[in-house]
Amino acid sequence: MGLIEAQKAHGLAHIRQLGWGILGAIASGGLLALALPPHNVPLLGFVAFVPVLIGCFHAPPFAPLLYGLLMALVTRTLVAPFAGSGEVEVALTFLMFGTFTSLVFMMARRLYMGWSIAGVGATGVLVEWIAARLDFPYTIALTIWRNPAALWLAGWTGTWGLSFLIWATNAAIAYSLATLRIQRSAIVALTALALVHAMGWLQLLRFKPSETLRVAVVQSGSGTFENLLAEASRAKAQLVVLPEVCCDKAEAAAWARRYGFSIVFGFSDGFNGAALATPDGKVSQPYYKMHPYGGESPSWTPGQPIRAFASPYGTLGAVICYDTMFTDPCRYQALNGARLVAVPTADPLTPAYIFHYLHAAVTTLRAAEHRVPMARSEYRGVSMITDGYGRVLAEAGVDEDKLVVADVPLGDGNGTLYTRMGDYFVVVCALLMGIALLRSRGAQKLAS
Repeated sequence: MGLIEAQKAHGLAHIRQLGWGILGAIASGGLLALALPPHNVPLLGFVAFVPVLIGCFHAPPFAPLLYGLLMALVTRTLVAPFAGSGEVEVALTFLMFGTFTSLVFMMARRLYMGWSIAGVGATGVLVEWIAARLDFPYTIALTIWRNPAALWLAGWTGTWGLSFLIWATNAAIAYSLATLRIQRSAIVALTALALVHAMGWLQLLRFKPSETLRVAVVQSGSGTFENLLAEASRAKAQLVVLPEVCCDKAEAAAWARRYGFSIVFGFSDGFNGAALATPDGKVSQPYYKMHPYGGESPSWTPGQPIRAFASPYGTLGAVICYDTMFTDPCRYQALNGARLVAVPTADPLTPAYIFHYLHAAVTTLRAAEHRVPMARSEYRGVSMITDGYGRVLAEAGVDEDKLVVADVPLGDGNGTLYTRMGDYFVVVCALLMGIALLRSRGAQKLAS
């Protein structure tokens, strides 16, 4: 009888743990939705995963997958309604996101007795890196895309360092709450978070632009640009950016001659490309899209040149739409010496324009990685201009025809440590995860 009662008590304990974990996943889904675009609640990304991580520490083996999927479902429900074009695409995207994040939760469960903070942070980075290799690029750094005081770190580590900081901070807070004791790791994580922000604000205060360029970005859902180009001329724009596959080369050259400014535009010559048209009517050699989206045909193959454009303002670069979701295209343009990168874009229509919002948010991350300003032109929404620190200088809303204009501090063309070193921080995270697993195994042996 005693054994039966013990088994029942054990079963009830598992049910209670599962129930608390489900509540934690729901809470994290709500917090994550508020942290992400279009809500953008400041700093919420650093605590959004705390409830679900607490639930994972003592969860049954299968539970982290359930928690990840449930969290993603709640997030998806709160950021966009279940209706309209692109519904299936959005659902599959969040399903994949939940699956990948559940791998981090599984590691958090395994590392609870060991080096959980660094291990969870490193796992979060490695999972993102693997997901990108499988053509599902995502980053939880999107939760802080409006936080330029933290974004400067990307110039040293890429967005991987931002993701590590977010995951590690969440794990440190969760571990302290789960043990009802302020852990030393939590003090370290929060101190590091404060120092990152303090150093970031100091850099922003000290930044003095040496040269600016008046940039205009065109957003037109109708696909007609004449009125907005004339408006750009009246605004004395020096460079105008148009969306992906918006016109042919002859048309862009005619506009550049007529209005007297340079134009970066998207076109199709059988492949998806971008080029620079100058006021003398000349058109540059093209940059071809490196990462096709969905069923799109490839436009670039390894070995082809990644072209930048010579201009009176120095070297200008371009990447196209889905390219910004990966680390390599903007990095190549920064290595080319680009002082500004234009981003012709055509996002798929989805409920509440959620893909527009999420995709646009990546712009500030890429700008901060290479200390190069970005100018994003999209047909329907969230066209924007950022400086090299990831600060949004000007932007358009959704479902409006608008010209976005800003005086943009040009980059120096030298890039950053991340520009030169690439994804070295991913290797650092692989080593950290290995150490964390060894430390965790040793701690578990001592506990037993």
